[in-house]
Amino acid sequence: MIRILSIAFVLALASLPAAAQSVRNGSAEAARALLENSQIKVREWRLKPGERTGTQNYPNSFVYALTDGALVFTPPGRTPYELSFKAGEALWLPSQSTAAANETGKEVRTLVVEIKEKAPAAGKPKAKAKSKAQAAGKQAKKTAQSKDAGNSKKQ
Repeated sequence: MIRILSIAFVLALASLPAAAQSVRNGSAEAARALLENSQIKVREWRLKPGERTGTQNYPNSFVYALTDGALVFTPPGRTPYELSFKAGEALWLPSQSTAAANETGKEVRTLVVEIKEKAPAAGKPKAKAKSKAQAAGKQAKKTAQSKDAGNSKKQ
């Protein structure tokens, strides 16, 4: 669980471009938007060596590591912890508040996918339109059944 939380922060913070030992407060301007609509937000995050982020709130996210790396997360009022990951690793990160730092000698890159809302419920499937031949056949069957019913009453 700690690893998942750490990866989420690492991924979100990894896209913040800045000089070494710089602190970035807004992750929105640091991430490159790849896709965004009413249901999803996809960003590429970059965190350069020595780069740090200020404490931020992060929503539930799916994270995909593009590079090997490690980040140090510092949640407010808690002990900092390090999260290491490999390129190609996929993780689910619950929402959290934390600061992150890339204390390695190489850039960390991730894709972060934020789910904004549930997809609308699928509508009931519409009945297939009946062909004229199907409708005529059904009508003929009803007519035959009523004639049979009428004949059996006469007897």
